[in-house]
Amino acid sequence: MVQDMVASAKPRMDAALAHFTSELHTVRTGRASAGMLDSIMVAYYGTPTPLKSLATVTVPEATQIVIQPFDANTVKDISAAIRESELGFNPSDDGRVVRISVPPLTAERREELVKRVGKMAEEARIAVRQARGDIWDRIQKAQRDGEITEDNRDWGREEIDKITAEYNKKIEAATKEKEAEIRTV
Repeated sequence: MVQDMVASAKPRMDAALAHFTSELHTVRTGRASAGMLDSIMVAYYGTPTPLKSLATVTVPEATQIVIQPFDANTVKDISAAIRESELGFNPSDDGRVVRISVPPLTAERREELVKRVGKMAEEARIAVRQARGDIWDRIQKAQRDGEITEDNRDWGREEIDKITAEYNKKIEAATKEKEAEIRTV
């Protein structure tokens, strides 16, 4: 029973880690990446729609992103959505495709991005801690209700703490890797 409770924490922690790593892909590092635009929502006939549902995004060179809309009528909407995003891009379009030149990052912007990555990492750690807390509460309740022994409760706490530490290490490693990428590009 305790093993099942402990095992149920992993999917939640996996989800928190997956969300964190997908958010990291949207952080601009000075090198063009199609993933930078994953969070962009475009007003498509009044409905917020993910950019990747409306266009093909390619990276023909390290400092340029090209967006080829499936519907030429969306070019202006795509440009506006990118301009209004937190990415700080100023796209240009020729009526058929949208081009983004990715400028090199300033030292000030790099530090802002490092802080943003740190904030994202803390949110991921909070999600992991919440999963740990929920499982620990269930284990304690099971022990109070007489469903498990004190030894099982203690074993469960040790195991959930090990799993939590493992996920925190993964978050920390991804954070350091992204910070290094931001600072060296």
